[in-house]
Amino acid sequence: MIIISDFHIQSLARKHKQIKKIVLYYKTVFLFCIILISTTNTKAQKGLFLKFSLGSGYATEHSSINSSGFGIAMKNHAIGWGITDKFALHIGEFGGLIKQKIGDYNYINLDAYGLGFSYMTPIDIRLSFLGAYSKVSFAKKWTEATGNNGGNGFGINMSIDKEWFISKRWAIRVGPQLFWIKTKETNYNFFSISLNGSIVFYLKPARQN
Repeated sequence: MIIISDFHIQSLARKHKQIKKIVLYYKTVFLFCIILISTTNTKAQKGLFLKFSLGSGYATEHSSINSSGFGIAMKNHAIGWGITDKFALHIGEFGGLIKQKIGDYNYINLDAYGLGFSYMTPIDIRLSFLGAYSKVSFAKKWTEATGNNGGNGFGINMSIDKEWFISKRWAIRVGPQLFWIKTKETNYNFFSISLNGSIVFYLKPARQN
């Protein structure tokens, strides 16, 4: 005879509710991608550019922790150079603060720094890719930016952006960000998806009037 306690029932209910939230978020991001593809965009600009990007989403650890958490501040910053109207190279930083319980810690901080490139597709959607060195940290409070070391490793980032110019040099972007981070010694394996808003500055004017 199998006896299921109230604790196990409540635990299963919480997990089921969390999974439903994550699935709903993924569906929302997918729908947003479809909307992006159906709209037009401005061509990429040559020369130096700076991007500051923040958003929110979910991150799942598939190895040791094996659970998901809410991404409070998911970042995807970059400084780069547009080589042509289609291609650009950039140095990027991505990651975020995850509200996820692990032992005595309440937050996980993911950081990654690396090199990448972006490409403007024929359907006017900007795709950006980046390979990076990554770091995982654990903290009891969200104000502890670094916390305790959870290991170093590597990461891969991809973002899809729709861009609107609001002046000669300034633009805003909105789109999903996906990244994967894996540590070597501690063997953590994180996958994250978020919806980010970005502010972009172009050194060379994008408009003449």
